[in-house]
Amino acid sequence: MKKERLQYCDALKTIAIFLIVAIHVLAFFRDTYVSTNRLYYTLITFVDALTRVGVPIFFMITGTFMLSKKREEKYSTYLLKRLPKLVIPFFLISIIYYLYENNKNGMTGSLLNFLQVFTSSGGVKYHFWFMYIIIMIYIFIPFLRVLVQNLKKKELRNLIIIIFVLGNVLKTINYYLGNYNYNLFRGFCLSDLVTYINYVLLGYYLYTYEVNTTLRKKIYILGIIFILILPFADMLYIDNARNDAMLTCVSIFPFIPSIAFYLLFKYNYNQWKVPAIITKIINIIAPVTLYIYLLHVIIMEVVMKLINKFWFPQNIFENAIYYFGVYIVTFVITSILAIICNRTYNFCETKVNGIIKKKESANEK
Repeated sequence: MKKERLQYCDALKTIAIFLIVAIHVLAFFRDTYVSTNRLYYTLITFVDALTRVGVPIFFMITGTFMLSKKREEKYSTYLLKRLPKLVIPFFLISIIYYLYENNKNGMTGSLLNFLQVFTSSGGVKYHFWFMYIIIMIYIFIPFLRVLVQNLKKKELRNLIIIIFVLGNVLKTINYYLGNYNYNLFRGFCLSDLVTYINYVLLGYYLYTYEVNTTLRKKIYILGIIFILILPFADMLYIDNARNDAMLTCVSIFPFIPSIAFYLLFKYNYNQWKVPAIITKIINIIAPVTLYIYLLHVIIMEVVMKLINKFWFPQNIFENAIYYFGVYIVTFVITSILAIICNRTYNFCETKVNGIIKKKESANEK
């Protein structure tokens, strides 16, 4: 069972990072037409709707692995083991982004300013919001583990539903009402952090408990319906500028598709005849998804800047080719850099651990 779980979870992680890179490339594509051609914008948003399970899947995979563990290690030991793997790469790559942004904007910057930006809620770059959330979730994981492992199936399911209603549903209602300057239910609406944690709980629930075939089929149908509705929900919400509120995982629309996507892989992946080359790619990409997430935006911007020096797309077809090319080149270059970063970190970690063990052995003598 453990081996099978790793297979479908690694596949989910790999597809999720492919989708997340696509989200950020498609954002530029949608921006091109949001105020000039709503038909093209809507068609592109349909494609974008398919990618929006990416971020929830990452949270759900975290719940699958982290909440199902039975370890009784000390909390301090847990933090020292888990957080450096997130914080150190995040901090170092944030420095690179900080220098890049200052150079791009003709600014000098300073250490104090970097620390202020790094410790702010948004971070150095727009996609870094995820890192602050996932780090906070990891801090709470040992407590969440005790919670979910002591709840009965029905109790955990009800908790997930309650958070979904008080989080995703009320948040979505507030988004729409805000366009008409109405302020209803905000006092009952849960914070975004709790909504993200709910995906972690959901990942544990779907991994731990079985979902019968009849219910799975209903979830698949609902997932398709929500994906089809999402572009129209987005059109009703926005004005003349792109605003992805309806597409983010705190709205109601990606929630059911994410469940459907997870269940599809859990119950079918081992029956699919996955080609050896695909399995090899999964085995390469899955361990380095963190680095791909951190690095891909800067690579994407550099690739776009280089291409724009000699080619400016003139119509929807050229734009489609342009952004598809940007996506492919970005993912390939980022994956190579991610592999290098991961191996470098693992090498340094091994060396540091070796030095610590030698000092501990010397002290014992």
